[in-house]
Amino acid sequence: MSNYYRSILNVQSPSFTNTKSILLDGVDDFVDCGNPSSLQITGALSISAWFKTSSTSAQVIVGKDGASPNRSFLLFYSTSSNTIKFIIFQGGSVNVTTSTSTVTDGNWHHVLAVNDGTDLKIYIDGVLENTNVGGGGSIDNTSAQFTIGKKERPTGDFFNGSVDEVAVWNSDQSANASAIYNSGVPNDLASLSPVSWWRCGDGDTSPTLTDNGSGSNNGTMTNFSTFSTDVPT
Repeated sequence: MSNYYRSILNVQSPSFTNTKSILLDGVDDFVDCGNPSSLQITGALSISAWFKTSSTSAQVIVGKDGASPNRSFLLFYSTSSNTIKFIIFQGGSVNVTTSTSTVTDGNWHHVLAVNDGTDLKIYIDGVLENTNVGGGGSIDNTSAQFTIGKKERPTGDFFNGSVDEVAVWNSDQSANASAIYNSGVPNDLASLSPVSWWRCGDGDTSPTLTDNGSGSNNGTMTNFSTFSTDVPT
């Protein structure tokens, strides 16, 4: 066999690298991912995101949250408790679980929010910080847009800082919390088969954030157009 054919057979996919993120101004920047059927998740749900902020204003990391009763779920920083809250909406009822760590210190942090079908869980930097036992279950299916960096409602609560590597599953990813956090460095999530996975710059061409999951739900950068090179390391 010639060296030419050997080189073809030995070709490997490029190793995973994370070199870009999105920087949101806290005023009007966000990513619009629409309301495709694959993000109308009404059962088990897991959301993973890296974020960095020093702002203590109320701000949304991701959400599918319109004007009441058009509300499904929300992951945001709350000024009332200085924590990250994960909320699901169930026929007018609100169920929530709340983190305990300080995350507005200007450093990169990771959050994994899980509705396992029975309980709500929230992990910060790979550590389970709280569980709302019995607070999980079915989620209201609504027409609200899935957004990164704000909620659909007029108040907005725009995120002021950096966001990276946002992923969504229609399954319980609790068992993979440590692998997803990966000791503080984003890693390749393809083997975990997310429904949607926006890399927030890597492999993207502004204003489109390519969905690397199975749902093909590309996001649109709104009111901003450039990527940042500040990433979790």
